[in-house]
Amino acid sequence: MDQRQRRILGQPLSIPTSQPKQKRTSMISFFSKVSWKLRFQKREPLKNVFFILAERARDPNAKKRHMAMRGLGTMACEAPDKVRKHKKIVLDLLVYGLYDPVSLEVIHESMKTLTVVLGKIQGKGLGSFFIDITLQTRTLLDDENDSLRYSAFVLFGQLAAFAGRKWKKFFTGQVKQTRDSLLIHLQDRNPQVAKACKTTFRACSPYLKLRKEYSFQSEEDQRNTKLYRQLSHYHPEILQFFYANKIL
Repeated sequence: MDQRQRRILGQPLSIPTSQPKQKRTSMISFFSKVSWKLRFQKREPLKNVFFILAERARDPNAKKRHMAMRGLGTMACEAPDKVRKHKKIVLDLLVYGLYDPVSLEVIHESMKTLTVVLGKIQGKGLGSFFIDITLQTRTLLDDENDSLRYSAFVLFGQLAAFAGRKWKKFFTGQVKQTRDSLLIHLQDRNPQVAKACKTTFRACSPYLKLRKEYSFQSEEDQRNTKLYRQLSHYHPEILQFFYANKIL
């Protein structure tokens, strides 16, 4: 097993000592089995690791799903060519994790890994996964968990860069629905979340452009007046950015 394989499978073995002994043993047993398989399968060992992680990403055990998501993230960093080759499978697994009905840890790890994977593939070939990722990420922008909010803003800002012509209309609608959340979290209680929100606000700014056909009495104009006031008071540098780029 080479150094890269050890990092992919070795990283998830960082199990808190506070876990019950039985759980620690079962997790170590799982990754020991993975290592054992790799020793006896000489051909394309990274491919073997990928399919083992893919299997565990849908495991009934939330801890195994969490570790599998982390393993996919490590593989995206260590073997991006393999991830690109199996892009659709990877995205399917990560979207599955993003909608995990039980574990916030799995959802969080999926978001972090999606951020890495989208960067590696430059948002190409997302297909309908773009909609699935956007819809779920948007719901997490207001989550009570600081880490989830932070990762959601980072991912949402990244999606803004990859919407392209195909999903521009859809993403514009999503940004408009998200505008209040963006304004609120510019003053988030967590400084890191507030910083991520500010970066995402800038990334989403092209989707907030006014349409000339709106009348001055429209609801859209009333909302934009509120936007002007809030940005002028709390974040004048963002307002300047909007004016400089002819967004407002």
